[in-house]
Amino acid sequence: MADWFFIFLTLLLVYIYVGYPAVLFLLAKLLPRGHRRDERYEPTVTLIISAHNEEQVIGAKLENALATDYPPAKLTITVVSDGSTDRTDEIVRSFADRGVVLVRPAERRGKTAGLNVALAGVTSELVVFSDANAIYDRLAVRRLVRHFADERVGYAVGNARYESTGDTAAGSSEGAYWNGEVMVKEWESAFSSVVGGDGAIYAIRTRLYEPLQETDINDFVNPLQIVAKGYRGIFDPEAWCTEKPAGLFEKEFSRKVRIANRSFNGFLRVPAAANPFKAGRFAWQLISHKLLRWFSPFILCLHLFAALAAADTRRLADLPAMGCVFLYGILAFLALVGWFQDKNGQPGRLFSFAYYFALMNVASAGGILLRLRGTVISVWDTVREQSTRRNVSANMLPFLLVGVLAAVAIRVALILDVYPQFLQALEYLILLVLFYTYLGYPLLIGGLARLFAVSVRRDEGFLPAVTLLIVAFNEEAEIEAKMLNSLTLNYPPERLRIIVASDGSTDGTNAIVERYRDRVELLSFAVNRGKIAALNEAMSSIDSEIVVFSDANVMYEPDALIKLVRNFSDPRVGGVSGRVCLLNDTVSYRDSEKSYYSIEHFIQAKEGETGAVVGADGAMYAIRRTLFRAPPADTILDDFAISMRIASAGHLVIHEREAVGWEYNHLEMDGEFRRKARIIAGGFQCLLRREIVTLPSQPLLLFKFISHKVLRWFSGVLVTVLFFLLLQSWLAGHGEGPLLEAVLYGMTVALAVAALAHLLPFLRKITPISMVYYFFMLTGASLLGLYRELTGTQQVTWRRGTT
Repeated sequence: MADWFFIFLTLLLVYIYVGYPAVLFLLAKLLPRGHRRDERYEPTVTLIISAHNEEQVIGAKLENALATDYPPAKLTITVVSDGSTDRTDEIVRSFADRGVVLVRPAERRGKTAGLNVALAGVTSELVVFSDANAIYDRLAVRRLVRHFADERVGYAVGNARYESTGDTAAGSSEGAYWNGEVMVKEWESAFSSVVGGDGAIYAIRTRLYEPLQETDINDFVNPLQIVAKGYRGIFDPEAWCTEKPAGLFEKEFSRKVRIANRSFNGFLRVPAAANPFKAGRFAWQLISHKLLRWFSPFILCLHLFAALAAADTRRLADLPAMGCVFLYGILAFLALVGWFQDKNGQPGRLFSFAYYFALMNVASAGGILLRLRGTVISVWDTVREQSTRRNVSANMLPFLLVGVLAAVAIRVALILDVYPQFLQALEYLILLVLFYTYLGYPLLIGGLARLFAVSVRRDEGFLPAVTLLIVAFNEEAEIEAKMLNSLTLNYPPERLRIIVASDGSTDGTNAIVERYRDRVELLSFAVNRGKIAALNEAMSSIDSEIVVFSDANVMYEPDALIKLVRNFSDPRVGGVSGRVCLLNDTVSYRDSEKSYYSIEHFIQAKEGETGAVVGADGAMYAIRRTLFRAPPADTILDDFAISMRIASAGHLVIHEREAVGWEYNHLEMDGEFRRKARIIAGGFQCLLRREIVTLPSQPLLLFKFISHKVLRWFSGVLVTVLFFLLLQSWLAGHGEGPLLEAVLYGMTVALAVAALAHLLPFLRKITPISMVYYFFMLTGASLLGLYRELTGTQQVTWRRGTT
């Protein structure tokens, strides 16, 4: 069964990517369907341009539209502005005296809803749809229109050419893909009808337009409806326009998710178009070109599993499956290198194509899964607006690629009959990594601090202008104590500015701060948008030389500011992190937490002595104002992102042990678990972004970043994988040896102890049990943090003691 399943899926994939275009080419040559076209045909036309925040391109687009070679008396130009908040509407109105009409729906409800409003007032015979960034050839409209001289033609699609596709790896990959799509469109048009329109350039008979649902993708659903009515669609490569590709893989990914999601929804909306008894040849084209392509990611996954099951070198018949296993491994490796290179520069052509292929399949799967869960993306953003959006599903790609490589490696080990040895080597490797993470690195950084010590000049007479910035949300229980503490700090009052940025607080926080308005400034934001949004906005009003960031529940020792600031007398210093001590005598896990943070403070001190702490303590750290670069609005770990950017730029970020603060931790283990999960989700978010550490210029910082943070964040995965590998080996009787068997027994007992401590909280007061329980809490938080980052379920808005 595995062999036959593998053969079937192989043939299906060959058909999707090669067979359909080849068969279509032959049919288009052997059985073409002609149609009448008339170059002199000049019906009335309305050119509808969809726009949302297009101030960068709308002026050039309208000039281009007005220069179209078509009788002005028969051409109306309409711009549909879908809730634009920039200068788009203003620019469009400036063309009113030249006949351009602006249609602005009452509220932003998506592109399709806007088109419904615009089409309600159209009286022309034909409508041409366009995007704001699509620049038409002068003859484009005339060439589209000529096909409608044939009454059987219901829509005509133009050729959207990508401009400067070689400028970026993503653009080059998209350009190559699109060139293949253009050929398929030509053959589909010749044989029957082109499948779907193109939002940049396509035309329909106005009377065939049906008001669409807001979740419909108009350039796909509307052509399907037209075909279902018995008309055909023509592709004209001579009716062309140019537009720039997304330019970045992550932006192209977002676009593909939206297209797959809405197109599949459109397919389900018009099932008649896939019925060969109603749509004839077109039904075969629709299923082959679209439906199978959308589901190809799932077919690829099944094919990989089938190949892994069927692969063997002992039977000649299984060699194709073995070849496919190696092919998947090679593609996964190339795509993984392409992902890594894309995060650190421009990937090579071979790597970029593999990365593009993998990324677009993940995008298609993401869009389809969203629709199957009942979610349809209706509101759109231009690619120019997507620079700070989180592409959650795209974050899963490197993990999926590593999973493919692991599956291939395991299968090869099984075939070569070295699986027990391979498994044992992997177990030892994971065990070594975990040992290094928790014990080896703290010992090693102590030695490195001696070898690579950086001497910093400290002058307590250095008293620059300082702003103490406290970002708060619903802190009425702590804020007054924080105000009193801040006002008694041993720093010249005339050199100290205190600001509280209240991020949409709904309790008494603002009223309490207002009592101290003679010394404290309140920046009150109406909406709770998240700490980083409030911080970024507050920083725009700060111009002091030094900024100290603090949490509302952290109290500083009187000389804390002086101890922090004295380090900035050395011009090399860009940031300073203080030492915040926890007062946690009321929580059940107090001993284990104190031990954990004592090790953390040791590591931070030694990292600081080597030039850079890997992540400042958000409760107390200071930076030079000139070095601040606002992190994206969806950043979870602001302190880590801000301080690491400063360190990555070559500035010193040190740890000041004598700058002391303290805070009470009243969170029991469930609250602490959620807090840790949030921190680790933010860590993975930073890891998956480009700008944390530059390898060539900061090798020591990169080493510390991987050793202190990356391995710690992945500890949950490593512990889980190690446990199940050891358990599987034990059950299979592979003979692991005394060390690995002892590790398995130790992990099993520790897990049982942790589970018992979870059920019986009083046991957590026994220090050894508390340590074990705290370790597994961190392990679970690591897994949850990774899950939340990959699925995008970690909130940016913050709550004390919650998620």
